[in-house]
Amino acid sequence: MDFLAGFYLPGAVALWAALLFALCSLFGYTQLATGNGASLSFARRAYSFYAGAVVLASLVLSMALLRRDFRIDYVYNYSGVDLPNAYQFAAFWAGQKGSFLIWLLWAALIGVLLYRTAGKNEATVMGVYLLTTMSLLLLLVRENPFHMLAESPADGKGLNPLLQDPWMVIHPPIMFIGYALSAVPFAFAISALWRKDYSDWAARSFPWALFGCAILGVAILLGGYWAYKTLGWGGFWGWDPVENASLIPWLIGVALVHGLHLEKTQRRYRRANLVLAVLVFLAVLYGTYLTRSGVLADFSVHSFVDFGIKGWLVAILAIFGGGGLMLLVTRLGSVETRPNEDEPLSRGFFLVAATVVVMACAVVVTIGTSAPILTRFFEDPGQVGPSFYNTVNLPVAIAIALLLSFIPYLTWRGNEPRQVLKKLAPAFAVALVVTVVAAFLGVHEPFDVLFVLLATLCLVTNLHKVVSLVRTGGWRVAGGYLAHVGVGTILLGVLASSAYDISTKATLVEGQPQVVGEHTLTFLRFLPDGGAIPDCAGKSCMEVEVREGGGGATYLAYPKLFINSRTRQLMANPHIKSHLTEDLYISPIEYHPADPTDGSQQVRLVEGETTQLGDLSLRFVGFELVDGDAHAQLAAGGEIRVRTRIEVARGGRSETVAPLYRIVPNVTADSTTEVLPGGGSIAIESLSPTDRAVIARLVGVGGAVPSNPATVALDVTRKPLIQLVWFGLMLVLAGFTIAGTHRLLQVLRSGPSSPPLEGAA
Repeated sequence: MDFLAGFYLPGAVALWAALLFALCSLFGYTQLATGNGASLSFARRAYSFYAGAVVLASLVLSMALLRRDFRIDYVYNYSGVDLPNAYQFAAFWAGQKGSFLIWLLWAALIGVLLYRTAGKNEATVMGVYLLTTMSLLLLLVRENPFHMLAESPADGKGLNPLLQDPWMVIHPPIMFIGYALSAVPFAFAISALWRKDYSDWAARSFPWALFGCAILGVAILLGGYWAYKTLGWGGFWGWDPVENASLIPWLIGVALVHGLHLEKTQRRYRRANLVLAVLVFLAVLYGTYLTRSGVLADFSVHSFVDFGIKGWLVAILAIFGGGGLMLLVTRLGSVETRPNEDEPLSRGFFLVAATVVVMACAVVVTIGTSAPILTRFFEDPGQVGPSFYNTVNLPVAIAIALLLSFIPYLTWRGNEPRQVLKKLAPAFAVALVVTVVAAFLGVHEPFDVLFVLLATLCLVTNLHKVVSLVRTGGWRVAGGYLAHVGVGTILLGVLASSAYDISTKATLVEGQPQVVGEHTLTFLRFLPDGGAIPDCAGKSCMEVEVREGGGGATYLAYPKLFINSRTRQLMANPHIKSHLTEDLYISPIEYHPADPTDGSQQVRLVEGETTQLGDLSLRFVGFELVDGDAHAQLAAGGEIRVRTRIEVARGGRSETVAPLYRIVPNVTADSTTEVLPGGGSIAIESLSPTDRAVIARLVGVGGAVPSNPATVALDVTRKPLIQLVWFGLMLVLAGFTIAGTHRLLQVLRSGPSSPPLEGAA
């Protein structure tokens, strides 16, 4: 047992036991595939023990976190004595190792249901699926989360304050269910290619693909809402590489779902579906590599730094990518499928066209997300910005809306144009009225007008189809069209809330009402550490009275502005007041306290900008790391040193001062003090790399700034129809869930088409 020395024994033993049972189950399924029917019971029983061992390892880590057992390195790094139990439990998936374990947990549990529904190809399906989960298990055995410290600290480092949010408890576990489900269609596809038996792979993988899309979509919805309500930048999707890492497999999954529907109903596009099923899983692996290998650490605020698993992730991607590609190249040509005979004006043609557009979007997003890798050999590697994604995806959105508008009124065999236009006329009239109203309200850009027309048309035609289907066959057959209603709703919400939001920046003086847009705002007081106000959640915040225009209601808003205790960055959380047709989004920019009596004062300096304080002029030139790579310093447990440069001018004399800002991660941060020309001194209190700004403290500057009351700068934004985004996403997910449940019940009622023994090659 020497190889377990230095590890928390119950958890480490559970992981090694899981590996042993997984190998036993894989051996049993290999025997079953070669014709040994007696091994079926052994393989299933070994898999159940494997899943049980993974559950046990997860329970051990959960209990260690809740008991605050700081002897375990992972518990020490992501939890603390004063951390509430909800966040203490959420620390399970806060780090690399814990997040891989929650992913493995869901994958192991999904396999218990999979082997009961895999049908005649259980041997090869479960063999492939076991290999996908074992890649995670082997990584965890290598990077064991139960490593113990030589001594037991009295307290842990705590959880990053940015993650101390209720959505942290909910969002990541759902995301990892979606990731785990992506391996199921992959297993069915590889099994079918290996056995050259494609008779029922589509029917059996269809429900899994639907549920995978639905659950990953839920995670994307929650992640977008989390960003919207927490980060303070006013949006719900910033095209960050980590956001895109979940979006790409979801887009490919949407294409797969529609392709499987066509294969099941029309027996077409089987080859394309096998490719898509492989791509969904590979997209998850590629996204995992991007976000966990450290290659995007300089480009994404969400990305993990590399803890030595980059090579392992590359190996996993190469094994499954290479194996899948080899089977596709060698077997795809012999896959039987019906030729495409769809008429141009038919449901099949339009569904295929919509699928192609979705895949085009996935390809573009993948290329944009990979820009830091694709440009890494250039002199100045970088990433593409949100404007790139918004520009290229606008035509995609318009094309999707157009195609989905026609599908409800098309048949598989084809239609006469006059017949389709006649059916479409009432819905087009409704869409035209909505577009005229939108134009009256200020939508004048030609692309935006077309966008509103087609998005509304998509919503109305599919809603009409949903109503018709519910009347004749019940909700079980209306899931797909309900999802399309959600797509139209989302498109309207995205356009309204993103292109037609109204943002106003205002500086409020304490106690003085100020009109901002249609509201009157009064900064009442600053609350260090939130005072006793529940809305502040223990974070420093501003109490702002908001009076709605026209004699409307009055309420208190609490935008939060605080220093992240771990990173020493300035963080902003907005206050959001939701109404039926819009949100009022109040995000803090900076806070200046009343002039202190000791002659010191705080000032925010932005890179490239000049700030004038009486006869003193300060121009923040920028900052740079000292001693190389910050990530290497973090990994080595050392301090990070940042040299700031500020050009100072006073009384005809100018010079550059360079305070040194030092960060000891999770411990402290301080700054050297530099003397100013003409008297006084300057030091750095906090630094924000994302804003390229610092908060500096000036001492002894004298009467450069007269005594003033406290002020707060706010970004006040009206977000029209933002609720349509959340409501539309819920409709999409409801549609996927209804369709997935319907297909799963069909599979369960059909039972295995033949005994699993026919898994023999």
